[in-house]
Amino acid sequence: MKTKTVCLLILLILGIACPKEKFSTNIRFPYKWLDEQGFGSDIDLERRIKEPSGICFHPSRKTLFVVSDEGMILEIKTDGMLVSGIQIPGDLEGITVNPQTGFLYVIVEGEDVILEVDPVDQDVTREFPINRLWKGDPNYIQKQQETYDQGVESLEFVRDEAHPEGGAFYAGNQWDPPCVFELYIPLNTSHEKTAEAKIMRVLPLKLDDPAGMYYDPETKLLNVVSDADNILVEITLEGKVVKEYAFLGDNQEGITRDDQGFLYIAQDSGGILKVRDLR
Repeated sequence: MKTKTVCLLILLILGIACPKEKFSTNIRFPYKWLDEQGFGSDIDLERRIKEPSGICFHPSRKTLFVVSDEGMILEIKTDGMLVSGIQIPGDLEGITVNPQTGFLYVIVEGEDVILEVDPVDQDVTREFPINRLWKGDPNYIQKQQETYDQGVESLEFVRDEAHPEGGAFYAGNQWDPPCVFELYIPLNTSHEKTAEAKIMRVLPLKLDDPAGMYYDPETKLLNVVSDADNILVEITLEGKVVKEYAFLGDNQEGITRDDQGFLYIAQDSGGILKVRDLR
């Protein structure tokens, strides 16, 4: 009996002297449904947007721009009401906005070209084909010829006043290989209708299918969604993972946050979820 008591005391002392490191067990993404759980937060219940594959919030227009696999750019209000639409040939995937100029930038999957779009005139003003070269490999971002090309899927512009082009672009390649990389696009230093987008660096992030992303200027973190694994990671612009969450939705191919704290998730299978971001 005395032996057991002594052992318990020793274990207690060791527990006090060597406290366990605390880890958060809350991996669920912190959010709140606006209405009925799972359904009341869908702002496209009528499925007017076919296969939405990218979304961004326009800070000056206070609207959302959504792209679809069917070659549509749709402007909608934050309640889902349609404002206007633009038809552009191609499999449109990611979309982002330069808050300084208000211009939109859309990635065309397969061709891996970025289109500059004026939302006022609803015209494509410039094109920026991505040079696939990285570290001597001219086809690092692989172009599949005989199978379906699951290429660049997501795109985000990160404003930087010290950058000669006003900021840098970050893109997510779905597969072959799955990666997030920084692009240099000559927004200011070139006035040609077509100019090359160059890979500046590939982030050391191991994540399959980075299908959607947006940048949070307050935390200075890039939020990246993996469609394949249903997770969201917050990473630095150097690629270091800060947090990882189990993420809501299905076939999440686009994500953005407005200036009121609402998060929008474009689902390729249909629907756009709107939830309150509780982070």
